[in-house]
Amino acid sequence: MRTDTAETISGRGWAIATLAAFLCLLNYFDRVVISYAIEPIQRDFGIDNASFGLAMSLFALGAIAINGISGVLLDRFGVRIVWLVGLSVWSAAMFLLGFMHSWWLFLVFRVLLGLGEGVNFPAMNRAIADWIPQKQAARAVSITLIGVPGALLLGGPLFSTLIGKAGWRSTFELLGFGGAVMFLVCIFLYRDPSRATTTSKPTRHDYFQLLKNPTLLATSWSFFGFGAILFFGLTWFPGYFEQQWHVKLQQIGWFSTAPWALSIVGMLLVGYFSDRLFLRTGSVRKGRVHLIWVFQLMAALSFVPLLFIESQGWAIVWLSLGIGMSMSPNGPYYSICSDLFPQQAGAATGIVVTFFSASGVIMPWLVGWLTETFGGFDVAFGVMAVIVASGAVGMLLFARGEPAPSSGS
Repeated sequence: MRTDTAETISGRGWAIATLAAFLCLLNYFDRVVISYAIEPIQRDFGIDNASFGLAMSLFALGAIAINGISGVLLDRFGVRIVWLVGLSVWSAAMFLLGFMHSWWLFLVFRVLLGLGEGVNFPAMNRAIADWIPQKQAARAVSITLIGVPGALLLGGPLFSTLIGKAGWRSTFELLGFGGAVMFLVCIFLYRDPSRATTTSKPTRHDYFQLLKNPTLLATSWSFFGFGAILFFGLTWFPGYFEQQWHVKLQQIGWFSTAPWALSIVGMLLVGYFSDRLFLRTGSVRKGRVHLIWVFQLMAALSFVPLLFIESQGWAIVWLSLGIGMSMSPNGPYYSICSDLFPQQAGAATGIVVTFFSASGVIMPWLVGWLTETFGGFDVAFGVMAVIVASGAVGMLLFARGEPAPSSGS
């Protein structure tokens, strides 16, 4: 386990955490904008829902393909060059999607967009491991990850307006230009710290040990469950109220933001509390693991009342609680990777995020299939509750908070 001599986050550390937050916001804007551009994209290309679903899945497959690889590259070559390459691919793909008039080329650039975005979260956590003292990592990660619910909170009104006035193509091009601006900011702001280049690099044996570590594997499965809830919120939240409660999309209004506002508050509070526990106990299990399984179990239990309620108001309450509780321990998830595997934080995060990306491929389709097969969302809610609860139990039983043995041990 790493040891830190610094007790407070430096000015450069805060600057990098802020930079990572804006990159998370930008990356998740692409997930929001595509959902608001469904109808004009289908109209322009003459495609149906199944074809559009293929574009969503190919994006997630692109991210899966690079998550683990980027983690290893980050550990071996540093954050700066890998993050810049990923951001350049993302920005170019986002910009050029606005110029595509061939559906097959559009699909190719969706894969490239996923490849570029798949670098971001391993790079973010590697940067936090390099620049932020261990005892303050969870709150720093929580701040950077505010960009995720922040994009969902702001993206709806922003992109519905932009697409309505300028069209989806110009909106995509604007996001790509935003990525280019962030690329320039990264060039001037981010530097790899000296310890990231002078310490010994992980060996192949070290990486294989990651794949056998019970804490990392339990964390990865639990993160899959977190992804199941997040991707439900991204993909099916409006559709649930439209189909189950016959609420028109325009009437969903402000309460569609409730889960994401709750998530922001929960992430900040849990990140702060996690660091306080870790500082007091020095234990990854007490400071990180216990918070994850408790909040994920509460999230799973929040989906159970949705099987029985007969009120739209209570549906809003329980669904918001389920999403908010699941997102709250986001900081401790990432902190486990940097706490236990400081020299392999990129690779460890890449493994965990690969499970998350897999949920992005599987869960939107699975929820759709379950709702069509069983005529409603009840079975889908039950399946999600079981997946998330199994991740919570796995954390409780198997995440002991012990690092993998190094190649020198």
